[in-house]
Amino acid sequence: MSEQTLVRELERRAGDVHGAPLTLDAVRGRARSIRRRRRAAAAGAVAAVVALVLVLPAVLGGHHERAVEPAPAPRGHTAVLHDGVVTRADGSRVRIGVDSADVTNFAALADGRVVVALQQPYAVRVYAADGSRQAQYAVQANVVTASNDGTAVAWVAEDFTIRVLRSGVARPVERPGIPMPGEAVGTIDAVVDADLLLVGDGARTTSGVTPDGEGSVVLPTGLPRNARVSDISPDGTLWALDFVPGPDEQFGCAGLFDLDTYEVVARTCETSSLRFSPDGQHLLGTRGDNNMVGEVQVLDLDLKRVWSSRLSGAVVSRSAWADDDEVLLATTDLSGRDWQLVRERALPPLDDLDPVVVDGPAPGGNPEIVAEYQFSD
Repeated sequence: MSEQTLVRELERRAGDVHGAPLTLDAVRGRARSIRRRRRAAAAGAVAAVVALVLVLPAVLGGHHERAVEPAPAPRGHTAVLHDGVVTRADGSRVRIGVDSADVTNFAALADGRVVVALQQPYAVRVYAADGSRQAQYAVQANVVTASNDGTAVAWVAEDFTIRVLRSGVARPVERPGIPMPGEAVGTIDAVVDADLLLVGDGARTTSGVTPDGEGSVVLPTGLPRNARVSDISPDGTLWALDFVPGPDEQFGCAGLFDLDTYEVVARTCETSSLRFSPDGQHLLGTRGDNNMVGEVQVLDLDLKRVWSSRLSGAVVSRSAWADDDEVLLATTDLSGRDWQLVRERALPPLDDLDPVVVDGPAPGGNPEIVAEYQFSD
């Protein structure tokens, strides 16, 4: 098997391709056609999601394993969790009543459900669109990883297998576990969709998992072996990478891997944990420790810095894209007494605009321990 296997798998997921194996050139041509169709359909998808959210709670409460799946939501719809309340990107709010100190991270599904990874209890919990508790699952790692379009979220279950919960489906399905030595737990680095996950050992992305098992998809041979995929562009053609730090480095470098050329096409050693903007034209980069970020950067596709956070006297706890050109920052002082949710324009025209305080000041805990505002994965 070659790296073409992965490309075929990606395009089969995106375009429901069947039949005889395709050549690499044919796959790339089909990919370009699929991306054009996706852009044309994006506006209609938003309305479909809104309509389906209204009916899905009743469907999910029934006895069917599968319901009609909602159309995918466009990338960039960041939800915010604060004081037990989830504020969705459309402004709607739902109370789930969890304590911020107990939350590792969370995801918002396109059908309105909220999936939360908890420290106490050590579990993954699913809340219905109305905020009622729907299910709870024991885990080996209390972290969830969501697809960019909100159609699937995955985690590592207590028995070391993977569970994947699809938008519009009542219960998660089981996928094979991540091969690891001893009792070590692997990581789910990226969810392409409900049927294709990129997994690894926590430092490197090593393979793909499909319903056919781990290893059924071969990663491109050009993908550096010392890199972990941190995000996938909305059109699926670029992977953001974090490289393993060298012996004398505190942080490793970051890069972009192009699935058309099987090459690393850009690289930076100034930031890490790259995340694509909703339109895929820029990336958000962060670097820090002790649960805090020293600086937030926005970079172009050459990984050149175009913006950096300029908050005075505050530390950044969490960051996310608000839309194509604005970012959300969860900030506080070192005492943790005054937390704020800040929205700031990150791309020209900047016009010396000051950051906008969306919420707060609000009381909270030590930022080294707790994040009072959290953003959906």
